[in-house]
Amino acid sequence: MVTWTDTTSCEELMRQGEQEEVLVMRDGHAVALLMPFDDDDLQWYARERDPAFLASIAQARQQVAQGKTLSHGDLKKVLGIE
Repeated sequence: MVTWTDTTSCEELMRQGEQEEVLVMRDGHAVALLMPFDDDDLQWYARERDPAFLASIAQARQQVAQGKTLSHGDLKKVLGIE
């Protein structure tokens, strides 16, 4: 655990964040989370924020809410793998 004070450097927080999750709090409230992150994580991060991906998730949720779903068996039939 790292306690950020006036003398704590951002570099120290970043080094700690490379090793484990660091929760940054201000006035008793969480304001940021530093965590280990690599190139694979960056690719997922970019995909998850892609407007087309977010739109497809919203559309899928709407379809589920409207009952536009298929059972597993029906999906296998549609795909011709039954």
